[in-house]
Amino acid sequence: MPAIDLTTSMVDLYLAVLAVVVLLCDLIFPRDWRKEKVLITAAGLLLGLVPVALLWSQEPATAFSDAYRLDILALFFKAIVLVGGALVAVLSYDHFRNLVQGFGEYFFLLVIVVLGCSLLASAGDLIVVWVAFEMISLSSYVLAGYLRFSRRSNEAGLKYFLYGAASSAVMLYGFSWLYGLGQSTNLSEIARSISTGSPGGVVALALILVGLGYKIAMAPFQSWVPDVYEGAPTPVTAFLSVVPKAAGFAFLLRFLGPLGDYLAPMWPAALAVLATITMFAGNLMALSQTNVKRMLAYSSVAHAGYLLIGVVIYGQGDRVFNLQALLYYFVAYLIMNIGAFAVALLVERNTGRELISDYSGLARTDLGLALTMTVFLVSLIGIPPTAGFMGKLLLFGAALNTPPWGWLAIVGILNAAISVYYYMNLAREMFFGKGAPVRVAARPGPVMAVIAVLAVAVVAVGLFPSYFYPAANLMRSLWGG
Repeated sequence: MPAIDLTTSMVDLYLAVLAVVVLLCDLIFPRDWRKEKVLITAAGLLLGLVPVALLWSQEPATAFSDAYRLDILALFFKAIVLVGGALVAVLSYDHFRNLVQGFGEYFFLLVIVVLGCSLLASAGDLIVVWVAFEMISLSSYVLAGYLRFSRRSNEAGLKYFLYGAASSAVMLYGFSWLYGLGQSTNLSEIARSISTGSPGGVVALALILVGLGYKIAMAPFQSWVPDVYEGAPTPVTAFLSVVPKAAGFAFLLRFLGPLGDYLAPMWPAALAVLATITMFAGNLMALSQTNVKRMLAYSSVAHAGYLLIGVVIYGQGDRVFNLQALLYYFVAYLIMNIGAFAVALLVERNTGRELISDYSGLARTDLGLALTMTVFLVSLIGIPPTAGFMGKLLLFGAALNTPPWGWLAIVGILNAAISVYYYMNLAREMFFGKGAPVRVAARPGPVMAVIAVLAVAVVAVGLFPSYFYPAANLMRSLWGG
């Protein structure tokens, strides 16, 4: 790959400048200029898509002695985290409307997490990976506990920090093993230096997967998810469920691509087992939940399992189709998951409660909102004509066409069937609940705009999947063929 200058890494440079601008705006603008600060953050993140688009057709390249990589895979995940961050920034305005202090700093931390995720998507060196992970982790701990006078938020931040610190230590220990084996921190250099299937490589891979498993909510390292998702502010929960997870998967793909077979040739089988455990753990635990945020938390664990199917078949069989199916599912997951949390945020704002029973009779007082939430739930299940259906169809179809992983598709279909119960339980409560009907009197314009856009998108992406496929030059970008 040819060396590049700093202009090719302009997405991350732009985000660094945006973070400074957001912080300065909080110092310069009066405290009552809250809408303006939200607009600057959200619009600034969306403007980051411009350099992504400009770089999309560029040849794959590296910088800083291969520590930074730019290819279609990196640009795709940069786009995902930019859009996810912008949507959550808009949702955050109304939720933090009564925050006396720290309103501007919240959006600064949001941009810092997006910057860390963007950097991780391009990381080709263990040092860059570690810096990016710490940017994401430290800022995320603060965001989870951002409501200082809320006991639940403080508890969420503390639990997130304790689990995160432990997992980071384990992953760093795995990095040290990897450095010892390859005598380098560069992933490509390590791949050229280590022997295939050495015991040390197996240990390194296992330790790194433990740390990554925490980051992407993979079972059995997902125990922090329900408590943190329930206690954190709802916009932060929506953010954590998509943006850092996307970055974690980006690194997992980039890490296993050059190194997986060298460290442990049987890594796909091990990851397939973990994917199966993750799907069942998420869906079965979600069945008994009475809190909407906890239910969606376990749902996000199950979806991490679905996404792991794409990682297992990554680089095998029809490599272009398999990778396109995985990346398409990320687009669908972003839309439907943030959409569901946006509706939950609106109900919470009006009722102050988060239980499934609190959605009772929503269809009688606000049919449009109940139908919109149902669309998101149907997509999360994987029912046509939604993005979730097409995502599962492509992902499971890719697994069926990639021997010997067809059984993963069967496991995925079975788990999608299990999820019908808890998703439709919420829909049943909205349309047929016997309790006092919930009334959504306060309908902030920004929140309603996000919900409307995502509701349209979840159907449009499902009906016209070809427009949202990553470009066919993925093969050229990743494998040079």
